[in-house]
Amino acid sequence: MRLSEVTDEPLYAGTDSEVGDPAALVAEVNGLTHSDLAFVEIAAHGASGGAIYVRWPDGRDGVLTRSPATLDRMRQTADVLVSARSRGIPVPRHDLIVELADGSVALVQERLPGRPPRRVDADVIDLMVATNERFAGLLVDRPDVPIPPLHLRESGPQYPRHDVLESHNDRSRRLLRRIREIGDEDDHEMTGEDLVHPDYTFGNVLYDEQRCVTGVVDWNWGAGRGDRHFALVRIYTDLFWSTLGTGGGEYGVEQSAFDRLDDVVQSMIEPRLLRMYWAHMTLNQLHWAILYHPPEVVDLFLRFGESRLG
Repeated sequence: MRLSEVTDEPLYAGTDSEVGDPAALVAEVNGLTHSDLAFVEIAAHGASGGAIYVRWPDGRDGVLTRSPATLDRMRQTADVLVSARSRGIPVPRHDLIVELADGSVALVQERLPGRPPRRVDADVIDLMVATNERFAGLLVDRPDVPIPPLHLRESGPQYPRHDVLESHNDRSRRLLRRIREIGDEDDHEMTGEDLVHPDYTFGNVLYDEQRCVTGVVDWNWGAGRGDRHFALVRIYTDLFWSTLGTGGGEYGVEQSAFDRLDDVVQSMIEPRLLRMYWAHMTLNQLHWAILYHPPEVVDLFLRFGESRLG
C-alpha cells in the first residue's frame, strides 16, 4: 500500500487530547481505596486514553487510566498479564483495579520504562511483529478468556452498529454489504489460543534509546484470546490515522512501514482471515468515524475498507 494512496496530507506531527480532570480522578480513586496516590502529570503519550502518571506513597510510579471493560474482565486481564510476565514478556503489572461511581473501571498499572517511537519505519514494524509473536499459545490453558467477536453479520450489543454504515452514504452501504457477505461465509469468527492485545498500536509499544522493546501497555479493553495476527491488522488503522495528523503519540510514518507491514500480513495471514479481520476493522473504524469524527476521517476509513474489500 502506498502512502500517497491514503492521503496527501502531511505526516503526523502530534496533538494532545482531553483527559478530563486528572486530579479529580486521582482523588476519587484515593477516596475509594485509601491508596494515597499522588498526581504527577498527564502522560505525554497515551493522552487519547487519558493516561495519568501517579506515584504511590512508597515511591513507585504508576499509570492511572479508565477502562471501558467490566471489573471482572480487568481482573481477569491482570491475571493473564501476570502469566505473560512470568515468561519474560514486558507487560505491566496491574496494582489496583476499582469500580468508580459512574460504573467505569479505573486501573493503576506499573509504569514501564521507555516511550513510543518518534518515527515509524520498517524496523519498528519488525519489532512490533516480533513482540506480538511472543503471545503465541499463551492462553492454551485459559478457555475462560473470551475470543473477541467480529460482528460481521449483525451489530454487537452496543457497538459497532451496522445501522451507522447503512444510513451514512452509498460507499458505506456498499462496504456494509461486503462485510455482511464475508460474515455469511463459514468460520467467520476468530479462533485460536494466543494472547491478543486489544489495541496494538504504535503508542502502546515502548522502546529504550537502543530501540529495544521495554513494554507493551494499555490492555484497557481486556486481554483477548484468539489469533495473535489479528493485532497486526490493527496496526494498519494506526498507520491510516497517523497520515491525517489526528492520532496519538509524537511520530511520523515512513513508506517503509507500510511496505513492511504489507509483506508481513501477506506472509503470515491467509487471505480468507485477512479479509475477515479487515472487514471487522473497517466496520469498527467507520462506526466511530461517522459518529464522532469530521468528514476527512470518514473518507479515510472508507478508503481503508475499499482498499482490501473492494
